Amino acid sequence: MEPSSYESNQGENPTNFGLLKTTLEEAIEEVCDRLSSHEPTVICLESPSDFEGRWLVDQVLAEQLLGRGYRIVLPDSLPDRAAEICSRAGFLRYRVVKMDLDYPSARRQHLFGPRLVKREVQLYLFFQLSRATGEVIWAGEVRKTGGDWIARNDLPLAEQGSLSFLSPRLETDGWGRLAEPAILTAAIGGLIYLFYSTQ
Repeated sequence: MEPSSYESNQGENPTNFGLLKTTLEEAIEEVCDRLSSHEPTVICLESPSDFEGRWLVDQVLAEQLLGRGYRIVLPDSLPDRAAEICSRAGFLRYRVVKMDLDYPSARRQHLFGPRLVKREVQLYLFFQLSRATGEVIWAGEVRKTGGDWIARNDLPLAEQGSLSFLSPRLETDGWGRLAEPAILTAAIGGLIYLFYSTQ
């Protein structure tokens, strides 16, 4: 979304967490589309990494797979029976190479408009589907980027309740913060000069 379309989306911006989840759902949907031709109907989800957002990937992945008729096993949720069930199932292992949200740029829509901040989610996930015997059936990756523009004053609300990596530090504008008042003053001064010079 470009700053020019900001006004029509005022008050409709998702939280940072919501923006991440929407982008993740789109990425996982792509992965599930590629899995539909493979045979295991019972799948054990595994991720070797222990990162803050792992539960969210597990949740979205499980929801998408369940909606497509797969039976899902999360080994963490069935510690006693997981080994027995997974011995007869397929394994879907995933690794999160990148999952973060950043504020890459900020600017005003026009001279007197609100200061807008660009939010950008970047996802890069790798997947591997194998049989219980260890035979790899399928491997693939998905990259997805999502984002929008949000008023800087709305950032505290958008960051509420977010995971720590979803509240990145917004870089100060350096010279831009000093230049804006100077440009504004010069513009007003120019208007006053033109007004009096035409009298």
